[in-house]
Amino acid sequence: MESGANNNSLSTFVVTPNYSMTWRENKIFVATLAVVTFSIAGGFALQGLWLILPFAGLEMMMLTGILYWSSLRATRCEVISIDADNISVEVGRNKRRHVHSFQRAWTRVEVRPPARPHWQSRLVMRSKGKELEIGACLNDEERKSLAASINKALLPSV
Repeated sequence: MESGANNNSLSTFVVTPNYSMTWRENKIFVATLAVVTFSIAGGFALQGLWLILPFAGLEMMMLTGILYWSSLRATRCEVISIDADNISVEVGRNKRRHVHSFQRAWTRVEVRPPARPHWQSRLVMRSKGKELEIGACLNDEERKSLAASINKALLPSV
């Protein structure tokens, strides 16, 4: 997902992934599923099939881990700020972790075609031999739209 704001000399683009549930909602989902899973597993254990309990526990641990990893990746954010002379790309989760700076006059934004069939394209920002991939969480059409918006913002104002 992308959004842009434009002031007289400043354009800002915020790039975040789309996600369906927050971590809190994922915890509620896992707890509900755990109650159902352990109820069924408990019923089988009462019939003498106790070996199902460790596998039910393993299943819940794996599901919780995968949902946590997915929720963590969903909090990643890129803020692209363009002013009169510079472009800065701030990357992080909940707070800024890395800042990449480029000189506006030398910066090019391009969408690279996929390296192999069925792979996604890459949106890169290049300046003076330095290259940074942006918008990795976007689909191909969103990358093209973001590239067009950034390139439009990079045009010199007349």
